[in-house]
Amino acid sequence: MLDFNNFKENLEVLGEDIFSKKFLLAVSGGADSMVLSHLFRFLESAQNDKGLEFQVAHVNYHFRGEDSNLDQKIVEDFCKKNDIKFHLKDVSEQEKTQMKSLQNWARELRYDFFFKILEQENLDYIVTAHHLNDELETFFINLSRGSGIKGLSGIPKNENSILRPLLKFTKAEIYAFAEENHIDFREDKSNEKNDYLRNKIRNQLTPKILEIFPQFLEQFGESLSYLSSVNDFYQNEIEKTFQEILMDENEEGFTLNKEILFRKPKVLIIEIIRKLGFTGIEIEKIMNAENGKFFRSSIYEISIKRKEIVCTKRKK
Repeated sequence: MLDFNNFKENLEVLGEDIFSKKFLLAVSGGADSMVLSHLFRFLESAQNDKGLEFQVAHVNYHFRGEDSNLDQKIVEDFCKKNDIKFHLKDVSEQEKTQMKSLQNWARELRYDFFFKILEQENLDYIVTAHHLNDELETFFINLSRGSGIKGLSGIPKNENSILRPLLKFTKAEIYAFAEENHIDFREDKSNEKNDYLRNKIRNQLTPKILEIFPQFLEQFGESLSYLSSVNDFYQNEIEKTFQEILMDENEEGFTLNKEILFRKPKVLIIEIIRKLGFTGIEIEKIMNAENGKFFRSSIYEISIKRKEIVCTKRKK
C-alpha cells in the first residue's frame, strides 16, 4: 500500500540524507506525477528544521489542443498554490518538424529539458513517477525484442541522476492514494488509444493477465527484485570479462582477444558481442565467423581476425 512512510523509505535508495539533496519533479498532470508531487510536498512540510527542496518541470507538446493546456494549468496551479518553482517547456511547431519517431523524439526533448534545468538550478536529481505497471509494460516490450537479462530486470530506481521512487507501487495503489487524499489530476485520453505497443500492452494484455492472476503484479514485483540482483552480479561479470580480453584501446576503437573470449561460457560471449551493438542472429553469425569476416552494427564496425576482434567506432 502506498502511504507517506513507505514512499519515504523508497526515496531513500540514495543511501544518504534525502533532505540534503535538491530534486526536479517531472510532472505531466496525470495521477502518477500529481501523487508524486503531493508526496514530495508532504515531505517538505513534515520537517520543521529543514524542508525537502524541489522544483517542478512540465512539458506541453500541444498534441491534444486545449487538453494539453489544461494539463499544464493543473500543474502550474499546484506550484503557485504551494510556492514551488515551475519550469515550462512550451514545444513549438518548428520543434515538431524535427520529429521522426514520436515517442523517441518526445523522450529526448523532455530529458534534454530536465537536464538543462538540473544544471542551471544546481539540482541533484530528476524524479519521475514510473510505477509497477510501467515495469510490466517495459518487461513485455523488452521480452518481445529479445533483450538480455538487463532489459528484463526492471527500470532502474536510481541511474544517471534519475530517481523513480514509485516503482514498487501499482497504478491501482496510486489511484487509491489520490482518491483518499483528494488529489486533483487529469487523464490523458490518448493513453486509451492502441496506436503504440505500450498502449496495447496497457489496455489489452495487462487487464487479461490480472483477470486470470489477480495478484500477478505483486508477485511480478518480487520477481523483478530477484532479477535485478542477478543482473547486478551478471553485469559485474561481463565487465570483468571485457577488461580481461581488452588488448588495445584508442580514440578510434579497441581490439579484443578473441581466443580468451571464445573460451568463456557462451552467455558471456553473447553479452560481450551485444555490448558492440549486435542482437539476435547477428550474434550467432559473429560467434561462428571465419577469419576475415566483417560486421557492422549501429555503433561499431568489427573485423574478425584469427586471434583478435578489431572494433572501430562508426562515424556519425
